[in-house]
Amino acid sequence: MKDGTFGKDKDIPIQKKDEENMSDDDVDLDMDDENDDKINNSSNENNKEKKELNTKNKNDEKSNSSSEGAIDSDKSSNEDKQKITKKEENKNEIIIEDKKKNIEDILLNSIKNKENATSQKIQMAEEINFGAIPDKLINTDEYGFIIEKKSEENELKNNKEELLKINARMEKWNYMIQNYEEFKTKKFDKLKSRTRKGIPDSLRSYIWQLFGEKNKYYKKDYFKELDTKPIKEDIETVIIKDLDRTFPNCQLFKDKYGNGQRKLYKVLSNYSKHNKKTGYVQGMGFIAAVFLTYMDEESSFYMLDSLMDKYKLEGFYLPGFPELKKTFYILLNLEKKFVPKVYELFKKEGMIPSMYASEWFICLFSRNLEFNGLVRIFDVFLLEGYKVIYRFSLAFLKIKEDEFLKGKDGLASIMQTINKSYENIDIENLFKIAFGFSISRKDLDKLGQEYDKIKDNQKNELFKQL
Repeated sequence: MKDGTFGKDKDIPIQKKDEENMSDDDVDLDMDDENDDKINNSSNENNKEKKELNTKNKNDEKSNSSSEGAIDSDKSSNEDKQKITKKEENKNEIIIEDKKKNIEDILLNSIKNKENATSQKIQMAEEINFGAIPDKLINTDEYGFIIEKKSEENELKNNKEELLKINARMEKWNYMIQNYEEFKTKKFDKLKSRTRKGIPDSLRSYIWQLFGEKNKYYKKDYFKELDTKPIKEDIETVIIKDLDRTFPNCQLFKDKYGNGQRKLYKVLSNYSKHNKKTGYVQGMGFIAAVFLTYMDEESSFYMLDSLMDKYKLEGFYLPGFPELKKTFYILLNLEKKFVPKVYELFKKEGMIPSMYASEWFICLFSRNLEFNGLVRIFDVFLLEGYKVIYRFSLAFLKIKEDEFLKGKDGLASIMQTINKSYENIDIENLFKIAFGFSISRKDLDKLGQEYDKIKDNQKNELFKQL
């Protein structure tokens, strides 16, 4: 990215509202052959009827010499002309309706193509090397993850009503982008509300980089300079080993040393050279891979850099993970308040946060959730910050509360329930529960300060559970 602008291949240009909402007059639609035939047939029928009418009038003139007969003939002629005119009007109305239907179909197809842009790019030959993969394995969802069959959710994209809703959302988001500073400051609640409903997939690359303030971290040609610097052998060994473990069911990353894995290696190795305090830590790969499904290597690198600085993720990757215990302390306090029965059960069975919550905070759920739900969490995380990770952590525990309490095998039952809690998750219900908790940033800061004061006090009740 030479000019520092957002993205490359994955970015969707923001079109003006006028271009996306074309009126009937804005669309230049040629009549099809069927309509042409209708017009020609109508003209021929009119000529034929006129000839028959003239012949009839001549015969009437010859057979009727009286003025009364002539008046009756003229009256009959006028009635026939009116019938012909009405017939022509009806046919013209049919042609106009056909034209409107064709215009509507064009608009809906345009919407569908726009929304599916990301899916098409992910599956391009440049990104995916199908090779000799059996056809049954090439069936993927819209994000490139292998599935047995297409989901009902994808089928909805063929529904006209659904497509119109998508187009309406696109218009709202385009308007917010064009007036981003106003929404960021004066209308933040509206921006937050729409983000929680999900960012349109074709705009995610741009919006994520906007939320993450990627341009604030961008340095011209710096990413290329990192390519020329050597990497520590031990770090390189770990990175290469982890490439196969990162989204192995995704077409983009599944091939050993394929295009996706090479891109992922480039981002991770360059970041380890850039931030020598953290180097490379397992967990970074999944986050970088999420970004790579929407943007190029350079943009993904700067988004990773943004997470470490703006979103304070660095503390989770430094030696000793200094921020992780503080996070666990805060989570335990929130569990005690919002899911007290789960808290007491975990305490009784010796279930500590490091046994179930580490990946939630270090990987931002990227190792746990299906991708369509994961990107929704990234939407709100990049706008609202780390507070939402606590929200979703509590939501997972709340959803499985009854199963936890019914378990008969103690710790084993709890672990089994947690491991299955990510399967077939209802993402809308998860969001409803997560944002139903009353958690303020002030509360989190207060608990963090409390931890700093007692972190050396091994007698503290909650500290013993870390």
